[in-house]
Amino acid sequence: MNLQASGFAKLSQKFVILGVRLLLLIVMAGCGSNPSSRTAQAGQSAMEAEAYKSKIEVSKVVLAKGKNYLGSDVFYVEASLKNMGNRVVQRVEIMFLFKDSLKQVVLKESRKALEYKGGGGLEADKSTRFQVAFDHLPKEWNYVLPDLEVSQVTLKE
Repeated sequence: MNLQASGFAKLSQKFVILGVRLLLLIVMAGCGSNPSSRTAQAGQSAMEAEAYKSKIEVSKVVLAKGKNYLGSDVFYVEASLKNMGNRVVQRVEIMFLFKDSLKQVVLKESRKALEYKGGGGLEADKSTRFQVAFDHLPKEWNYVLPDLEVSQVTLKE
């Protein structure tokens, strides 16, 4: 094989590789595999869920005390959640703020209050009750109801 034919073979091989790369880019764009569009959709969903937190109403908060199987004290925070929006909610996390006698936060803990797995969810204008147990609370806690704030919401797609 002469030098000219060898150069032609290398050049045609480069065009084939370039063509394959171009074809892959076109296929990826056509399938919606564009990473920037996925990132934008995820960002929009996160912003929507963040804004939806204000549509979850927490009410009828009570504190109960019990014992675990080892005889230690366990405190239960029970409350109602109401979906005041128009979307179906699959998960709600609540931030519990326990304070001392000077009203300073001595424990700040986020816990799952509600989670629907599968096809269910808390529908618009519906309420449900939840209960969260705490067995290791700081000694500085003033034994008053903690403040509750909705910290995270997951909406049904």
